[in-house]
Amino acid sequence: MKMKKVLALGLSAVMTIGLLAGCGGKEEEKNKTEDGKTVLRFAAFEGGNGTEVWKKIVEAFEKEHEDVKVELELSSELDKDLTKDFQNGDIPDVVYYNLGQPSAFTETMLKEEAVADITDVFDDELKGKLVGGITENAAAQPYADGKIYLAPIIYTPTGFWYNKELFEGDDKKYDLPVTWDEFFALGDQAKADGIALFTYPTNGYFDTTMYQMLNQAGGYEFYNKAVNYDAETWTSAEGKQVIDTIAKLVSADYLQADTVANANAEGGFKINQQNVMDNKALFMPNGNWVIGEMAESTPKEGFSWGMMAQPKFSADQPNYIYTYTEQMWIPAEAPNLDLAKEFIKFMYSDTVVDIMLANETTNKETGETTAAPIVPPVIGASDALPEGPVKDTYELAATEGCEVVAGTWATTEAIEGFDMAKTVYGTIDGLATGDVTAEAYQTQLVEAWAKLAENVK
Repeated sequence: MKMKKVLALGLSAVMTIGLLAGCGGKEEEKNKTEDGKTVLRFAAFEGGNGTEVWKKIVEAFEKEHEDVKVELELSSELDKDLTKDFQNGDIPDVVYYNLGQPSAFTETMLKEEAVADITDVFDDELKGKLVGGITENAAAQPYADGKIYLAPIIYTPTGFWYNKELFEGDDKKYDLPVTWDEFFALGDQAKADGIALFTYPTNGYFDTTMYQMLNQAGGYEFYNKAVNYDAETWTSAEGKQVIDTIAKLVSADYLQADTVANANAEGGFKINQQNVMDNKALFMPNGNWVIGEMAESTPKEGFSWGMMAQPKFSADQPNYIYTYTEQMWIPAEAPNLDLAKEFIKFMYSDTVVDIMLANETTNKETGETTAAPIVPPVIGASDALPEGPVKDTYELAATEGCEVVAGTWATTEAIEGFDMAKTVYGTIDGLATGDVTAEAYQTQLVEAWAKLAENVK
């Protein structure tokens, strides 16, 4: 649950804080030099990845660019620090701070058109190195205008998790489904064996499921419009297909019977996850953090985690895999725009890939060092990971025929009396219990999208 609490915040209200009020106010800072070297200022959020990885990346960049000195600013309160800096006209060249944070700092920068277009960084050569679709989505193209503003430098794939023992080996019981038709046919087969097809930890886990379905149903253009509250999202054939599929997925025919009762953040979600480990349900939506969450649970003999791409609506489609990303970007008023672009391009180099994969974190209390590899969206990067389910998820996302989906619902002004999570995901519990029909859910979403569209930041 930990990663989702950070990354799935969706619609935090964005305040106009006058970030650009002081732009250009410090002319002496522009193209600053030190000992004859150009100074590139890199501001990075200090989070769970530790600090050493950024120091090593800076050192490597300076080694390849001997005429550059990188000023590294690491802060766990980067949004507050940068707000002051921007208001004073002290603009960094490169920023590592993600979408979806409580402060909505990056969203505010986008709202004020204070983020540079970096489409030219991702030329054909670089795109050929990256996991398919990683720059084609709303997280990289927040304005849905075909231009890239946010560089995805780290990614975490999600999908449907299951017990490998049931689907692999000489004694396997079932074949993994590819399409939704095959998925529900498997549900009918499993039901005869006393196993439910599906469960979910909490209704909030339908965020990744819904994002993937929207893209699978209509492609990137439809998805990017949907997350920006296009009026036809839920009245279209594609939107109706998503609603009907979710309704069928959580119906009594396919959902594990105790799912809704356990679907809470107070600990019940682990019971639902345990039901997959105990072969009471075949699949659930999740990410690789589930491995750590359930590490102390007792699995059935022979259990091992596996993850598949969510089913697709027709066999001739690519598989789409929803992926959380972390982003790096350049302020529009960066003093060293071209050099900043070079720095972002460097983030996808073999040198940086090796540094990120070799990352370690140190426990401040015990001093114990632990391997903490960071995976950039570069094809082949996950090859260095130890064998196991985490590596498997990255290899799946990088497989030919798979495309990744990223991004979240567009940020809006706070709407009095409106709860996005309850409206979009909370109602799914009602679908599961039969208290809400698919038609009523569709009407609710149509009305919500109209309200949200009026309040988009």
